[in-house]
Amino acid sequence: MLAALAAASTIFSFDASSDPPDRYTLTFRGKGLARDASAQSDVTSIELHQIDLRMPYSYPSSPPDIRWLTPLWHPSVSFSGFVNLADVGIAWTKDVPIDAVCERLWDIARGAFANPHKAANYAAKNWFEKECPYQLPIDPRPVRDREAACGSNIVRYQRRAGQGVQFARAPSTSEVMFIDETTPTPTLPERQPYVPVGRRRSENDDVIYIGPE
Repeated sequence: MLAALAAASTIFSFDASSDPPDRYTLTFRGKGLARDASAQSDVTSIELHQIDLRMPYSYPSSPPDIRWLTPLWHPSVSFSGFVNLADVGIAWTKDVPIDAVCERLWDIARGAFANPHKAANYAAKNWFEKECPYQLPIDPRPVRDREAACGSNIVRYQRRAGQGVQFARAPSTSEVMFIDETTPTPTLPERQPYVPVGRRRSENDDVIYIGPE
């Protein structure tokens, strides 16, 4: 699955350790946001993300352990870099494919996904809600950008009732939709659109969801 994802992407690559592999270093090359340990430091744009993904002994019954190795400023990533899949909208089952997890991690890296009700970094949550000067997602590309460039991914628009909120300080036509606890968990193995990017306007307006077929 990871090899197929890497082949479909100019953004994603990975290295595996052990045979059979039970630990991976995931690399995403694209824009994200980072801040050093000082509370007074500025949030800056970065272009490299590396993540340690480990399969526990009980995998696939238990989810992989995930930790960001490079700095990332994001509500869903703790100061020590750990990510809880339940906090980022993935209800783990043994049928969830690892490439779907990687797609979610890229959307976290580029600021296309966050869940303010499950923030692991409250300072980042407050910054994104009140201070963020960046247009989000900061990198507009899907992780499967080779497929998108070749036109093999069909973009589907669906009308649904408004769910979640968006960062108020991201005034652009490419905005970030934030899910909340009322947002249903998608069926990831069937490739349902699990990180919609859309915007909610007025209660009389429609919400546009964009996702892979």
